[in-house]
This record gives sequence, structure tokens and C-alpha cells, in this order.
Amino acid sequence: MEDRDLYEPPAGPPPLLTYEQMHHLAFQGWLLIDLQPQLSNAIKQMSEAATAFFDKDIEEKRKLYPPSRGTECGFYHVPDEKEYITLRFSVHPESELETHARHVWKQAGMLLYRILVDISRAAGYDLRIWDHLVHESLSLSEHHVDLDDVITLLRLFRYYPTSGVAEKHVDVGLLTLCVGEGKGLQLLDRSQSPAYWVDATGPVILVADTTRALMRNQVRAGVHRVIGNPQGRTSTVFALRPCLKYPTDLSTFGGRGEVDTRAYFYKIKGAKYNINATNSIRNQQRQRQRERKGVLHSENHYS
Repeated sequence: MEDRDLYEPPAGPPPLLTYEQMHHLAFQGWLLIDLQPQLSNAIKQMSEAATAFFDKDIEEKRKLYPPSRGTECGFYHVPDEKEYITLRFSVHPESELETHARHVWKQAGMLLYRILVDISRAAGYDLRIWDHLVHESLSLSEHHVDLDDVITLLRLFRYYPTSGVAEKHVDVGLLTLCVGEGKGLQLLDRSQSPAYWVDATGPVILVADTTRALMRNQVRAGVHRVIGNPQGRTSTVFALRPCLKYPTDLSTFGGRGEVDTRAYFYKIKGAKYNINATNSIRNQQRQRQRERKGVLHSENHYS
């Protein structure tokens, strides 16, 4: 028996990112990345199906995907800015849109999970510390999931020409994959002082604020925005957010104590306002945000 047979194989998937990529992601909070052809093709096919959906009448879109939970589920329209559909579970499983969405969700979910494992590996933490946080989140549910517990989402945007924008913000979950068609997404580059905006020239991974908080600022959250494009643009956003069912042991992340994951997440989210809501709602949330001081935040807007 050779010596290598005496040892268990390492837990978790093998490393995905190089040392240089991991350093860039931790320092900047974002990373441009080349997607595997299978995922890239699935996103392209889903985007084509999304274009056909967005070309429908607004009332028909609302009927197909009724909005619920504010901006968190279904079709949502921000006049003179953008419209988008947020998928949380399968509504029309036989539709072309959701057929492709299932493939995108599964592949994007595994990509982001592997990057989370790389983050914990780089910090010297157990590779399984994220498992309870991605429970039931790595595939599009065929049934109406408990939206209070499983909050990961796949969101498809159509930004209107020139006026389609999103303010500077960070995401609130764990990690986000953004793939856009057309210019407009910009990333805050901190390699110089003062920091400056750069265009996203391809698919981008964003560290979200819950990961920043759990990692105790060993990684930054990726600050980004969308500026107007005369031609408009479309975008696919897969936001891996924490499952809120189970408590989180902060000692596994180098901290202390056990926290209720739901309370922890909403404390982070509550210190921000929703940049994807209508102007009137954003203004109300800004006012509430001014009236209370968030404890665990790095930017005061979210998506």
C-alpha cells in the first residue's frame, strides 16, 4: 500500500481560482472571469428567451409572473428606467425561458459555490462552512419554495436606452454572477487612490455583503453601478444568497458565537435601500436609512 492510500481525499471541490485571481477578488470585491462554454451558451439561450418575454405587453408579463414580495419575485417595472423578472422557483416549467433558466441556475450555482470554497480555503477555514448557507439554493426549485428561507434568485434585466441605470451599490447575499449584453455595468477599481470606475468587459463575479461580514472584512464587497447606454442593455444576474433556515457558527469564520442567520442577514440588508425599486420607494427607504445607523454595512444601497 502506498503512503497516499493512508489519507482521506480533501473535502470539497478542487481549487478553481488561481492565487492571482483570489487576491484580486478579495482586494477589489469583483473579478472578471471566463465562463465555461456550457454555461455561456445556456445564458445566451436564456437571454434570447428573455428578449421574447420582454417584448410582450406589460400587463401580459405581469400576468405570467405576478410581482410579489416587493421586487423579490416576479415581473417588476421601473418606469423610464428598466424592467426585470426575478425567478425564485419554477412557475412555467415547460416554457423555453425556464428550461434554460434551470441549466443556468445549476451551473452558475456550482460556479459560485466553488468560489466560496476557494475563499474559505485561502483563509485557512474548513471548506464546508458554506454548506448550510447554500442548502436548497443550487438548483431552481420545481415547486413553490419557502421564500422566507430560500432567498437565492435569478434576475433578468432590460435597461432602457440612456435612462436605464442603477446607483452605486453592493449586493446583499454571498456571491453574484453578472453577465451583460451592452455597455453600462461599471466596477469600482481600488488599485489607485482615489478609486475609479472601470467598465465590466465580460462576465463578473461580485463578492456580496454577507460574505464580507462573515469573513470579517478579509474580502471586500464589490461596489458597482449601471450607467446609461444609448442602445440600452440586458443583463443576467444570478445572486447566491444565504439559506436562512439554520444558525451560523461564527467561530468557523474566525469569529465568536452562534447567530441566527436570518437576523444576521436582515441586519445587513436593513442598513441599505433597494436600488431596483421605483423612485418613490427608493426615496422612502433612503429616508428610513438616514434615521437609523446600520452596523454591518459597507455601502448603503443593495440589489
